[in-house]
Amino acid sequence: MNRTEPRYYHVEVDSSSERVTQMQRVVAAHLRYWGLQKLVTSATRGVGLLLHAAADGPVERVEIETWWTGQHLITAVSHHDASEAGRPDDEQSHLLEIATLSDGWGSCTTNSRRIIWFSLRKSDHDREPLADKDPAPWSSEALTLPQTPVAPGSAVHEIARALEGAPAGTAS
Repeated sequence: MNRTEPRYYHVEVDSSSERVTQMQRVVAAHLRYWGLQKLVTSATRGVGLLLHAAADGPVERVEIETWWTGQHLITAVSHHDASEAGRPDDEQSHLLEIATLSDGWGSCTTNSRRIIWFSLRKSDHDREPLADKDPAPWSSEALTLPQTPVAPGSAVHEIARALEGAPAGTAS
């Protein structure tokens, strides 16, 4: 699958500790299908941390969204708990771990939804190998045109002899 095409995946699940590993496997399968094997470990770890944080709270349903832009994988977990006050210390430790494993992260509240997202960047060394191509031949290796014999005494013969350093008009 072409890894430069944008991709999107969205799922809504019940918030429970039992669903965390299942959703990690589902996200991992999508990333592998998209050809992003090298991002699977970090992305599923981040999804697991965010789902554990949501499962520890009073949240009933959680939405997971994953976008692949061709350069960045952005994963967001959102739920209908907009309360910022009284966040447990356990959730703070999850957010600190998200910050260390990702290239960027953030949290925002819109209307009654709380969204926590993180992004992972494709590394330069993650490039797909190019198809093997034979290099273009050097000019000295290029095919030459077939040569027709030059008649002695012709103008072309005289020019060739002059270029070789032989005196003009001498027979060869």
